[in-house]
Amino acid sequence: MKIGILTLPISENYGGILQAVALYRLLHAQGHDVVLIYKRPYGLWWKKLAIEILKKIPFHDYRNIKTNYKATKAVLKRKAFHRPFIENEIFKISKDLYTKKELENFASKEKFDAVVVGSDQVWRKKYINDAYYKSYFLDFVNSRKSKKIAYAASFGKDRWEGEGDSEEIAKLLQDFTAVSTREASSVEICKSSFGYADAVHVLDPTLLMSKGFYTDEMIVKYDTSNIPKGRLVTYVLDEANEKKEIIEFVQKNTKLESIHHLKGFNSSQITYSVPQWIASFDNADFVVTDSFHGMVFSIIFEKEFVVIGNHNRGLDRFTSLLSLLGLEDRLVFDVKDLEGKELESIDYSRVNKILEEEKRKSLEFLMGALDDK
Repeated sequence: MKIGILTLPISENYGGILQAVALYRLLHAQGHDVVLIYKRPYGLWWKKLAIEILKKIPFHDYRNIKTNYKATKAVLKRKAFHRPFIENEIFKISKDLYTKKELENFASKEKFDAVVVGSDQVWRKKYINDAYYKSYFLDFVNSRKSKKIAYAASFGKDRWEGEGDSEEIAKLLQDFTAVSTREASSVEICKSSFGYADAVHVLDPTLLMSKGFYTDEMIVKYDTSNIPKGRLVTYVLDEANEKKEIIEFVQKNTKLESIHHLKGFNSSQITYSVPQWIASFDNADFVVTDSFHGMVFSIIFEKEFVVIGNHNRGLDRFTSLLSLLGLEDRLVFDVKDLEGKELESIDYSRVNKILEEEKRKSLEFLMGALDDK
């Protein structure tokens, strides 16, 4: 089959890159001709032009454009750093597409048998809020010619953040061949907000791939020799004092003398490659993170870990997977959740048994949707 995948623009976010790589490589390994549809936020092109013009005006920093540009420049540098890996692991990527018309023309030219939207927070309004955000509900795909499938789409939170557009989105969802979401709460959102009662709860694509895929295809294939072993690894997206207290408490109780900070808390200025980021979890003795995919890769590599709840970035992503695996005690919010309590070692034989069954059901959904007549 000819299959298009639409996800959030992948650039420097490790989890965002890896979920796209996992879904792409899964479908490619089954013999499908797969293309990543690279949608960019509408308006980005004229903002770039405005910045270039305003940069040339001396002593002028309208709405902090020049100040923000410096931060943006650092982000662009990291994006460029990760691009070779993305292009090595995802074999076909479209040109940058901005508008509904551009997406329609591309889908028509490619003659897709199916277009899959997902995974990650592709249905979180805050993250997709540009003039063409309904593209993530595949409004540009002709359902008479191509199947519309949502795989592990996420709203990020326990509610739809949009207003006044539920009826239109409800119509778009009715046009899907099949819908699945990454969180159990998202199944309920589909039903309560959009009247779609057939959504299915599935695993994030990264969990569909074996541990061997990440070790053999990434850690071994790329240079990860500078990643230390046997340490407390932290990957913290949002620094806060209570998170520092948790890290210090874990270090004291695990008696791990060395810490490898991947991000946050005086971490080095090194930008780690995706394989190096993965190797950091593989080499860890214990992990502390506030990242969903940091949690996921702790589980994939069977590590002891705690995950710090992150309300602003969406808590349901954490609770849904942890409750599924019986690991609710690994979610903490401050050091008091750990004091006076001894975490038992994770029984990964039990966890992996659950994961294998959930993986079977997730693959059954995806393959069934693609084979649906």
